[in-house]
Amino acid sequence: MTLQLLAVLTLGLMCGSELNVAALAHPMFNRQPQEVHTRARSSFAGLLGHVMPFWMVSSTLLNLLLLLPFGHLNEAAWRLAAAALAIQVFAVVFSLVGPVPINNRIAKWTPESLPSDWRVQEHRWDLHHWLRTCALVAAFAFLVLSVGVR
Repeated sequence: MTLQLLAVLTLGLMCGSELNVAALAHPMFNRQPQEVHTRARSSFAGLLGHVMPFWMVSSTLLNLLLLLPFGHLNEAAWRLAAAALAIQVFAVVFSLVGPVPINNRIAKWTPESLPSDWRVQEHRWDLHHWLRTCALVAAFAFLVLSVGVR
């Protein structure tokens, strides 16, 4: 049960962070003057670019551990945890091909070095981020349900 709760807590906190970025932080950055916006978004991209890989991988690994025999899940809980894991794996792969390359570029931006299509790149990142966040929230729901049916 401890492993299951740790997996839920880790994924839940990550979902909260992802929702914060999508619903609060980036919309706030978008309301700032361009120089402030660029510096804030770049700084945020750098910070989360260092933290999120560890967080996403550790959360996914915790969920994977639940599916091993020592996880002690009944069949229904196992299936729900497996669905959560499948979504998390999708989110990690999607991140690597979608938002991560854009995030890495944004992290290097300065007000003086903005590419001509910076708004398009930010919009694409935001769209990818919302898709990933919705997927992770669904994974979180499945993981929480797995605790409930245990």
